[in-house]
Amino acid sequence: MSSPLETFAGLLDRSIREIAALATDARSFDATRIGRIADIWDNNTLPLVGAACAPWPLRSRRASSGLRWMTDLGADRRRLMVDLDPSLDRVLPTARPQRSVHRDYQGRVFPGAFRLTAEVVDALAKDYDLANGSVRSLTARPSDEGLQIHLILATPRRFTPSTGRVSRDGSEMPWPAAPLRFTFNGVSDLQFDAEDRIGMAVIRTSAGSTVVIGRSGRLQANEASVWPYDSLWHESTAGQAADLTTPHERPQRRKPIPTPTLTASQRAAARSLVMLMSHARLVHHYPNLAAGVPILDICRVMADAGSAILAASARRGAARQTAFAELEQRWRHVPPKVPPEAIRSGPAMLRHVRYDEPHDDRDVPHHGSAVLLAAAPGTHPAAPWTLASEEITQPSQFRITNTAFDDGQHIHHDGRFLRIGDVLIVR
Repeated sequence: MSSPLETFAGLLDRSIREIAALATDARSFDATRIGRIADIWDNNTLPLVGAACAPWPLRSRRASSGLRWMTDLGADRRRLMVDLDPSLDRVLPTARPQRSVHRDYQGRVFPGAFRLTAEVVDALAKDYDLANGSVRSLTARPSDEGLQIHLILATPRRFTPSTGRVSRDGSEMPWPAAPLRFTFNGVSDLQFDAEDRIGMAVIRTSAGSTVVIGRSGRLQANEASVWPYDSLWHESTAGQAADLTTPHERPQRRKPIPTPTLTASQRAAARSLVMLMSHARLVHHYPNLAAGVPILDICRVMADAGSAILAASARRGAARQTAFAELEQRWRHVPPKVPPEAIRSGPAMLRHVRYDEPHDDRDVPHHGSAVLLAAAPGTHPAAPWTLASEEITQPSQFRITNTAFDDGQHIHHDGRFLRIGDVLIVR
């Protein structure tokens, strides 16, 4: 049976192997999962090194505390950790219930994501004019649970804000439409045309959510949630009701384990590893750059990092410092980005599609764009497929259906427009 410290270090090794597996062949590339895994180690690499370098009697206790701290971010984080290492399900505490509404630093209620029930749909319709909302952004990507869609609907408010909005130049201006951020999982039907993006109706049934967009667009999913990302939500009917029941004290996370005093070489090695994970995470935050991020090279540099930390910490005195200095030298050199391959005509498998309508956000204009990631075959039939990307600014046409993500597609790209039959058209 593994000790808590071995489990902690093993989780790092498993994380790196999982990221590499997701990037080895572009047909299984999952930018969101890569980002979620890499994000684990942003605040947990130093605790791992600290536990490994602690005196022997304290190592297991500090490693256990580190694992509990890691899982304290919620049920999604716990599920991800258990997915990486099923043995953790027996030792990790149950995820604490998360509030759907919390308070910001000014004490105002602010919403999280709500499961899209009939009651939530009714509440949205009372506070926001869905019928006159406009799709601002649509992102589609395949996942292990089926096709996932993220959709932002910019909607007029039905309630009147108590104050105007002060712009950057100090003048008072009307509030822009409120963005409602929908997430749909297990999407079985998608029909979207950017020219027909005004208006949304949501129908909840026992089978899931059916969404009508514009005159002829539609979306059907097994599960759905919505995040009313509105800075004025506290003035809405739903917000005022939540204000009566939401505690004023903020929920406290478990206290982080005190990181022992690390030597310069130990701290430098940990920070170099965090930097490598941060570069891997870029594929999630900047999908337009994903095809140029050398994920596999990064994983080769990080390979067996958890085991390497344990091996270095097992040494004593000057030998330990030398070992960590060597790890820092290995991890400090981030593989350089490469020019991303452009999408060319030929066989392809879509891995990510995003459409953004031109809009202003906090007085900053955002140009419309369409970003596509696709897996393309290598030069040899047995070679892994590689990622290719395309970003089209201010597209004049964008249309997509769920069948664009089916296997065996053929992309036609002639520089003026990109097309997969009649299931994806961008120009």
